Amino acid sequence: MSTTSDTSAADQVADAAEAVADADLLETVKKAAVALKKADIPFAVCGGWAVYARGGPRSEHDADFALRERDVPTALDALLAAGFTGDDEAPEDWLAKVWDRGNLVDLIFRLSGEPVSDDILGRVETLEVGSVQMPVLSATDLVVTKLLTYRDHYADFGSSLPMVRALREQVDWAEVRERTAASPFAEAFVFLADRLGITD
Repeated sequence: MSTTSDTSAADQVADAAEAVADADLLETVKKAAVALKKADIPFAVCGGWAVYARGGPRSEHDADFALRERDVPTALDALLAAGFTGDDEAPEDWLAKVWDRGNLVDLIFRLSGEPVSDDILGRVETLEVGSVQMPVLSATDLVVTKLLTYRDHYADFGSSLPMVRALREQVDWAEVRERTAASPFAEAFVFLADRLGITD
């Protein structure tokens, strides 16, 4: 007996489950952004949901928000008051974590080792994410911070290509080159992007 129909049905179930999970995570993004806005905390959506807001693929894993380190305690208070659950056991020293019904939210106060500053928050653009207006990290900052994460043991260029292809016309590539010049990994990625015509 052919298993084609069984495989197709399984794929449909998996796709439906993924769609439900994506929608649920989007609700978490909206809920967190609204809570931070109500608390008058400067922040920016970053990571995969910022890419999504700018026309790229939707994030599948968690929700990332960039904010200044001094604002983290106030942000945690605002999110806990909105129904999020705290995570006191996060091992990283550059972010704080909260949870919403199993969905992880990262409050990042250092991006690629650099403190989140007034300058980076001053370059955000207010965009609509799932019907909610929220500040989103600039496309150039998204690319710069991504490229500066590359190290000897992490240089997965393939995972970044969909992002830069989606954002290509929004990125100041001259600024990317300048700000990542000290990283040979970033230089190699930009060379690849050049050869693929992404930076044209």
